[in-house]
Amino acid sequence: MPAAQHPDQSRTYYVSTPIYYVNDRPHIGHCYTSLLADVEARLARLTGRDVFFLTGTDEHAEKVVSSAAAHGVTPIEWADRNAAAFQEAFRFFNLSFDDFIRTTQRRHIEKVEGYIRRLQASGAIYQGDYEGWWDESQEEYLTETTARESNFKSPVSKKPLVRRREKNYFFKLSAYEAKLLAHIEANPSFILPEARRNEVVGRIRQGLQDVPVSRAAAPGSTPWGILMPDDPGHRVYVWIDALFNYLSAVDTPDRRLPLLHI
Repeated sequence: MPAAQHPDQSRTYYVSTPIYYVNDRPHIGHCYTSLLADVEARLARLTGRDVFFLTGTDEHAEKVVSSAAAHGVTPIEWADRNAAAFQEAFRFFNLSFDDFIRTTQRRHIEKVEGYIRRLQASGAIYQGDYEGWWDESQEEYLTETTARESNFKSPVSKKPLVRRREKNYFFKLSAYEAKLLAHIEANPSFILPEARRNEVVGRIRQGLQDVPVSRAAAPGSTPWGILMPDDPGHRVYVWIDALFNYLSAVDTPDRRLPLLHI
């Protein structure tokens, strides 16, 4: 019996879970999220689409370094241990993923280095000074507005924010504000559900700021993370390193998918 046809005419279908931190072992929330993605992937296959289902682990976070130190092992030993635990858990639930990517794998690191070089060559990355409120638990800077609204505490962990100033490389996100709005408005299904699309559009209309894409590699610190090309004094900020996994996993001659938006 032939498979039913999906109403979307595009043949390929890309499904991804978030990639998970390896500062600790997997819990029920990770498995629940991945099971939902697995259901989506299996349904798309039943409708006759060519599915690529990705999952994996985000390993270059500062949390991994601190967790490894607390357990008396190196960051890569800790990452190896917990990445294996994630794979074991997902096999237990018989998830049908096509690839399990780790951001410490050489195949991913080489792609990230290449993407950064391309962004630098296009003028989309520049070096400058940044000062802001750092959320240590989430490993991210918060805007002045968000910091003030949260009473200068992490919205997630409730720990006090830390004021930081450092020299970083930046991505010119502000230059893409109009293009992002135009694309989302021309493609309503690009972000679903509608409530989330409206949330993103509202955020963009408030004005986008350029975002840091590197962290200073302090002398004597644990060498953890991808070095910025041609600058050993900086490492690629974990958020953009991790974000690139959704592209690096399919950016191969046999997997490259058309119209992939990150």
